[in-house]
Amino acid sequence: MSGMTLMDLIVPLRDEIEGFIARVDEEFLSMYREYSVFESILLHDEALEREKQEVEPLKKAYLRAAAEVFKFIPMSSNLPKVNIYEEFVKGLSGMEYEEYSMFADRRLERMLEKWKRGEIVVKEGERLRLDDEILETARYLVNVGVFSKYLQILELRRQMDEVKEFCKVSEKPLTKDESLVLLAELMDENDLDADAGTLETKYGVFLGCANWFDVLVDVWRMQKDAEEPILVSALYIYLKPIVEKAEFVKEYLEKFYRRQLRQYGETPFLNACGIALMKLGCDVKVEEPKSRSAEIVWYW
Repeated sequence: MSGMTLMDLIVPLRDEIEGFIARVDEEFLSMYREYSVFESILLHDEALEREKQEVEPLKKAYLRAAAEVFKFIPMSSNLPKVNIYEEFVKGLSGMEYEEYSMFADRRLERMLEKWKRGEIVVKEGERLRLDDEILETARYLVNVGVFSKYLQILELRRQMDEVKEFCKVSEKPLTKDESLVLLAELMDENDLDADAGTLETKYGVFLGCANWFDVLVDVWRMQKDAEEPILVSALYIYLKPIVEKAEFVKEYLEKFYRRQLRQYGETPFLNACGIALMKLGCDVKVEEPKSRSAEIVWYW
């Protein structure tokens, strides 16, 4: 084992789990297309049964994510309480049953012990850090699977619900200085520091959890060619409070939708997006849903 680096330890497991996620996505989305909107709860049960058969913590975590999504879809009233990023971190670190808050200290201790025994080589210029390959791999895996991404979007929505205020809006275009003032007010009201992450636009500023532009681009990146664009329903739930408080966001969404429509035509993804935008009160008209995912938003 001497001479092994962090990447040597992580990469094979990451590749194995990435392949597993792809198989789960394909299998469950195929079944999802065959079920009615309200029968999707049956896929929740199927995912939980599959979870019982797995031993690998990361595989169990992903099947649990699929189960949570299919539990949420029929009702869409109660947001899931699963933080999939934390679940992946626990699984990757081998600490499935330990407190997540203790991860950083324990992780550093274990890395230092391996380093002292010569089991991990720290290259010249490299240093052991808390934000190591474990954390980066967890972030990577969240963005690989549709069910982990679905839960991540709903987690952002939960964070919006929990903060005092997630945006500040102006009727007139903001100057850079005015944006900074609003951001400072937003941070102060929520007791956040400057590293919390934000989004600045022409007519308003948003906390990181309400960075609708990044979420929109992520969903487009993952599902623009999908026959079953399930993430659009999560995007719809996420955007609802944002467009209620920041009406001008609708214009951004409409422009994005029309630009994509001109370029690609009405794909299943854009059909679902169009229905979501209609439900959000945007100036968009779609005749009928063309996928199970679009049908969900249509009936919500």
